[in-house]
Formats: sequence, structure tokens, C-alpha cells
Amino acid sequence: MATKDWLNNHAKVTAYLDFSLYASLEKWMQKHKIKKASQALTIILEHYLEGNIPIEVMPENLEQEVKWLKVKTTEIDSLEATVAEQQSEFNDEINSLRTEIDELRQALINAGLSSLKEKVEDIPRGQIKFSYSDEDVKLGLTKTDLCERIDINGSTINQWATMLNLDPDEYLFELTGWKKPPNNRRYFPVKNNESHQK
Repeated sequence: MATKDWLNNHAKVTAYLDFSLYASLEKWMQKHKIKKASQALTIILEHYLEGNIPIEVMPENLEQEVKWLKVKTTEIDSLEATVAEQQSEFNDEINSLRTEIDELRQALINAGLSSLKEKVEDIPRGQIKFSYSDEDVKLGLTKTDLCERIDINGSTINQWATMLNLDPDEYLFELTGWKKPPNNRRYFPVKNNESHQK
């Protein structure tokens, strides 16, 4: 333990430390640039009792460090406010862009529907008069022959039928009055055509 002379030279808490322990304290104080033993012991107690581990203790610069931290905190707060503002502006731009895209999509749909409606309205409906012979009635006509009689090619018949949501043969029957029996490649009239010519 400490001698009487040593105790006389070291007051307060340090008086209860022996030479080796005090030597360790002085070494620790030098490492962390602490001049007063009372301050060193306060830091050690805080670490031990509160779990605050001092990484680097520099009392001379402590006030400056606190000021620097306050400045940094203010800068961070300002940066967060700027980011939040930019995020809000970005969200507004995204929402505006989405609205424009929706409006453009609807305009395209409307234009497409209008165009489709015009095309559908231009598609001939109802029976078209054409000439045919008794032999045609007896032997039947191929699709190509039937289309030639009404002056519409087969691919157009198929396209128009699709636009009208009809089977091509159903649409062709609507235009001609001729049907293709099951398992047959030729078309025959269901009833006499008014324009029937022998």
C-alpha cells in the first residue's frame, strides 16, 4: 500500500491507490492526454458504471469537438430537410408523369376505338346480289369462286369477319346466302337468290 509520505503528497481518491496502480493510472492518463487524476478517475468510473468506453479523450479540444458536432448535426438536419423536399418534388413529378401517361393511353385507346368503329362501319353487311347458274347450284361454288362473284377476296372476308367477331363462313353466308355443308369444300345456296340468272 501507499506510504505515509506518499499519502501526504496525494490527496483525495488517489491516496487510496498503491504505487503500481497509480503508475498504471498515470500511463493511461498520458495515453489519453489527461492531466488531472480526478478527471481520469471520473472517466474510468463512467466507463465502468455506465458502459461508456472512452475512445480518445482530449479535454483541451473537448469544447471545440462539441461545437464541431453541433455544426455537423445542423448540417445533417439541413441535408435531411433538403432530401425530404427533393423527395416530395420527385413524387409530385412522378404523379404528374403518371397522370400524363394515363391521359395519353386513354387518348390512344379512344383514337383506336374511333378508328376501329369507322372501319367496322365501312364493312359491308347484308346480302349482296350476284349471278349464278343452275350448274353452280348443283355443283356448288368454292370459297374463291364465291368471293369472286361478290368481288371481295377471301383474305378480306376473313379480316372483316374477325373485326365483326364472326366466323368467316357465317359472314360469307350473310353476304351471299350460300353455306358450306359439313365435310364439304363447296358452298350451296340456302334459298334462291333474287338475282338468280340461268
